[in-house]
Amino acid sequence: MRINLILIIFAGLGLLMTSLFTAGIWTSIFLSFIVIFLIISMIYTDSAILFFLGARGLKRADEAKFHHASAQEAYKLAVPAPRLYFYNGTLDRAFVLQGRGEISLVLSKDLLENCNLEEISAICFALLLQVKKNVVKKRNKTLFLIGLISWMSSAVIEILSKLFRHKNFKLSLNWIIAYLLRPWLEMIYKISIGEKYFQKIKKSLSEYPAEASQLMRVAGKIYRPDELDSFSSKKIWEYSSLGKNANFQRIISIELLPHEWDFILKTETKPSV
Repeated sequence: MRINLILIIFAGLGLLMTSLFTAGIWTSIFLSFIVIFLIISMIYTDSAILFFLGARGLKRADEAKFHHASAQEAYKLAVPAPRLYFYNGTLDRAFVLQGRGEISLVLSKDLLENCNLEEISAICFALLLQVKKNVVKKRNKTLFLIGLISWMSSAVIEILSKLFRHKNFKLSLNWIIAYLLRPWLEMIYKISIGEKYFQKIKKSLSEYPAEASQLMRVAGKIYRPDELDSFSSKKIWEYSSLGKNANFQRIISIELLPHEWDFILKTETKPSV
């Protein structure tokens, strides 16, 4: 898998930098970080992505329709019952995570509030179908790597802003890092995933016409700004997040990545006036 190769390359670059620029106790510290990186990237990617999204677990009393729908669709597809989470994002997105024999469904808060039981069921079915088709872990590793890079860049910015306490220094540094980093994040995503991955998901869903039709009805509930896929639109959303906290910036960096719904939900329903 290409994403495994990319993870190995990142670990190799870390080892090379450790050998060239560190010595003594610092070598041990950096080697420990590399080992932790490899362990997380292979075993705990789901937990890391939940952290990057700032996701919070849902109790049955909080979102009964989500619990009911997820349990029903998991039974239909013969997969384990998932754990349920929500996060506060800008775009209406949904993610499925898998690791250590556990499945997690993560929906944006607005999506949960705006969809009825049938629509939540369609979303859960589409997400759990990816588990059934065994395509989840590849994307999870990619999201983990991109989330980690965003987290590390925000950590560096925080450290530097503590050293240089000028009012606009942090915001300026955010702009510079975002301008330099975003093309690399998109390149990593396209190399490791690519459009064929989403076409595979769309083809799998087409085998279930009733559920696919129900998911298409969700298109009217999904908030997608006009021309979100355009370069200028993405930059506007990205730069608008730079004045906010680092957690919000990490969420945006994940939300702006291509999503399966961008390929599946081609029909847009305009709200009635």
